[in-house]
Amino acid sequence: MREIKIIWEGLLNLDLISWGSTNYPEYKLKSGLDEKRKEYWDNHIKKYPKDYDGTLIYLYDFKFENDRLILNVGTIKFSNVMYMAKNKIPVDKGIGMLGTQCIIFSPRKDYILVGERALAQEYYPGALTFPGGMLEKEDLTTPPKISLMREVYEEALLNYRKNQNLLAILTGWNDISVTFLLSVVMDDSTIFDHKKMIESDKFEWENDLWWLSIQKLKEYPIENILDGLIYYRSKI
Repeated sequence: MREIKIIWEGLLNLDLISWGSTNYPEYKLKSGLDEKRKEYWDNHIKKYPKDYDGTLIYLYDFKFENDRLILNVGTIKFSNVMYMAKNKIPVDKGIGMLGTQCIIFSPRKDYILVGERALAQEYYPGALTFPGGMLEKEDLTTPPKISLMREVYEEALLNYRKNQNLLAILTGWNDISVTFLLSVVMDDSTIFDHKKMIESDKFEWENDLWWLSIQKLKEYPIENILDGLIYYRSKI
């Protein structure tokens, strides 16, 4: 089984999460490695021209105060993340690049929405995962609830119940990222059809998103699934 580390788990409404310090330091590699990172990125962008070296959010630490979760973050370049993943370089400070995955339940909570990462992607092509993505610097201008759910709404614009929760904070098996695993449930009034696929971005996903029954997940091979699914599968 791929190894993930659980650094927090519980049930926390996203309204109770806030950004901490407004001093956002950038995570940088040492000078020698940074030169190699630039060379790597020059070659990467030739092969994957749609990728861009955006500025992502980096989680240094978090703490609870008055029942609120406070996130102290900085920034990290996408090229740093990709170079470190490619060369298996773990972070040497903080926790890692901040990403989000969301368990989207059907109204009766017997199905979950999943998809396969595009085979043309360098980062875990074909892996089965929940909808989600990486948080970017621009997300710091909105409350974490909005920022964490941004990718979810972009990838699966469905009607959800009001409660949107954080279930766990996981460090992944790439050693450079941290995943906030969220949970939402489709509204009871929604006419649900488990055979109906959800249209997806073909740059991100190999096919459209589809509904996997909880029972089938228990039988699903674990070799090619990402962090959030590994965690959830271990809990059912």
